[in-house]
Amino acid sequence: MIKQIFLDMDGTLLDDQGDVTQQTIDTIRDANIPVTLVSARAPQEMTVAIDQLALDAPQVAFNGGLIYQWHDEKMHVLRANTIARGVNEQLMRWLLDNYAGMSLSYYTQDDWVVSEMSPEISREIEFTGVIPRVLDMTDFTTDVQNGVFKIMLIDLTGELLDDIQAAILALNLPGINVQQSDKEHLEITSRVAEKAFGVAYIVEQEDLNKSETAAFGDGQNDLSMFDEVGLAVAMGNAPLNVRQAGDFVTKTNQENGVAYGIKQILLQQADNK
Repeated sequence: MIKQIFLDMDGTLLDDQGDVTQQTIDTIRDANIPVTLVSARAPQEMTVAIDQLALDAPQVAFNGGLIYQWHDEKMHVLRANTIARGVNEQLMRWLLDNYAGMSLSYYTQDDWVVSEMSPEISREIEFTGVIPRVLDMTDFTTDVQNGVFKIMLIDLTGELLDDIQAAILALNLPGINVQQSDKEHLEITSRVAEKAFGVAYIVEQEDLNKSETAAFGDGQNDLSMFDEVGLAVAMGNAPLNVRQAGDFVTKTNQENGVAYGIKQILLQQADNK
């Protein structure tokens, strides 16, 4: 019997407009199974979905960099893993020197920080509903001291990020994880910030068996999460290798794939036992 569900957000829980459909909301609430969102997003980009779904389980932001509970409209941090200060500052300055024309921003626990309001940032605002803080990117000393969870580059053409990712990896900086959450977003986090670590932490804290857990995802960064659960459900819109990694493939995020998967896979299995 499944006692905990882990859900990726973009391309999985959310439709292509960035919304949770009413059918998905009703299905999750009716299933009465604790749900943890496991996302590359910042916590402030997750609160609307958390409130819509009335979630009270621990949640995972920044691909596992921040584990927290949302209670009484306040965030209670359970575990935080930021990029090491020296590495963070070195990487930011290198990016500013070599990719000054790229859309570059970063996230602290409470803020999304950008250098200017570009088309890439405007599109991100429209999709997430979060308004960034504008700051000269060369003046980030205070944020470095307080902790940066994620550095993000956006390329709406989808043509540059492979080369940039390879260039960052060639620097051999210690303790970082460099991933493309999709073809337009490149994200750098702490190496400990991986979805598998967030899932494993909650499984241990909640004293769950692996067989009692299920996860839904559509991206490359969901594969590590699939390895940590008893039942992996790939979205119908996922790339081939992600669909092949799942135990089941549900419908797409545009077709209420999470709702379909909960009803037809998770709950059906429970009824058959």
